[in-house]
Order: sequence, then structure tokens, then C-alpha cells
Amino acid sequence: MDFLPIISGMLGGAASAGVFKGPIQTLEDWWYLSFGHTMNEKAELLRAKQQANIDAYKNDILQEISQIPPEKIKEPALNIVGPALEASKYYIDDETIRQMFAKLISASMNTDFDTSIHPSYVEIIKQMTPTDAVVLANIKSKNSRIAIANISINYSTGGSTDSFKNLYLGIDSPPSQKQIGFSLSNLSRLGILEISYSSWLNDEKHYDAFKETPEYREVENEISSRNSSLSFNNDSLRLSGPEIGKGLLELTAFGINLSNICL
Repeated sequence: MDFLPIISGMLGGAASAGVFKGPIQTLEDWWYLSFGHTMNEKAELLRAKQQANIDAYKNDILQEISQIPPEKIKEPALNIVGPALEASKYYIDDETIRQMFAKLISASMNTDFDTSIHPSYVEIIKQMTPTDAVVLANIKSKNSRIAIANISINYSTGGSTDSFKNLYLGIDSPPSQKQIGFSLSNLSRLGILEISYSSWLNDEKHYDAFKETPEYREVENEISSRNSSLSFNNDSLRLSGPEIGKGLLELTAFGINLSNICL
């Protein structure tokens, strides 16, 4: 299936697609280098479901490209489109990550992103999970510094243990807080966001909200259960808390650019 008839349909006719012809041909050449020309070649590599995902991926890319104003279309940046198509072969069945690659490829053909797109985005996307993408999109939508928290248990002999790390509120459905915590750690590792517990938001209401979470109640119950099992003269082993460790997170400049392009 050729790309140009599809993009022409999206643009409402062949006349509108004229300026797209050269860049789309370049993209199509790279596409076939990555995914092959014939159904026989593809059949050797992909099951029927994967073929459907490839077709969906092609449409994702062309749909994104069709939204570029004709005066801003350009040849795709080969240091983006080549690595992106190669890498995306291994994420073709994951719609969330696949769409991030589609947006990246489209941005490489849009002059608006010449100063903000970067080849390293390919490697960044490869190291993200769908949960990472959901969490990042949620953080991006808030467009501000955001409260996060650790919930810890204190020991009467001194010291404490974090029962939950990097709790983040504002995502109403799955993923779980544990998954969100892993995602925040990964996004921080990738340089997309910064996490700090040496500074926090001044308004205490942002942190009071963590006292209403299932995680806070779970730690409360654990402390109560362990204390009630102690004998009367064993005060040295008693626990206190839960204590909320106040922190905040915010997107880095690198993370803002990446999320503006790929989400």
C-alpha cells in the first residue's frame, strides 16, 4: 500500500498533497527499508495481528503528518526517522508507545520543531513503558510543580522506614501507586522530570490529601497492628506515624520539549 494516496485522502485531494509528495516518498522509502515491500516478506516476520498493528502505525504516522500546514512540511530528518522506524518495530503492538513514535516521526517533518526535536528522543521512548507515558501526560497537563510524598513509619529507637515512595495523586484509574512510583523514578532517571524532597509546596493542603489515600490508611493499620501485638513493657519497639515526607516534582526543559513533541 502506497503512502501518497492515503495522505491525499486525509488532505482532501491530490492537489492538497502536492507539497507533501517529496517528503512522503522519503518516508515511504525508509518505511519499506524497515518493514519490507511484499506481503511474503512481512509474513516471515509478523503474525496477522502484527500486520494489523503495522497498518495502524502507518495510519497513525500519516494522520499526524496530515495535520502539518503545507508551508511547514519538510523532508524527514534521517537521524530521526531511520532510528525511529527501526526501534518502533519492537513496540508495534503497544499503541501508546507506537503513537509516541508516530508523533516523533511527524515532528521531524515539521519546521516548527527544528529547534526542539532531538535524536535522543528515540532512545528515551525505547526506555519508557505505557504507564510512563500515561504518568508523563498527566504531569504535562498540570503545567506546574506538583506535590508528591513518601509515607514512612518511625521507630521509637530512632530512624524510619519508607513504606511508600513517590506517591502521586491525580490519576483516577489504574496504574497503581506502586506502578506510578516506578514510573516517576524512571522518568527522573531519563532526565524528563526532577524529584526533590529538599523542597516542597508551601500550601499544606497539597500534602493533607495524602492522608486520605489507601496507602496512608494501610500504614496506619500496620502501625496499629504491630503496636497492639507488643507486651505492655515493650515500649522501645513501638512504632509511630505515619509520617508524610513532603516533596515535589516538575518537568525539566528536556522533558517539556519531549512531551510537547511526543504526547
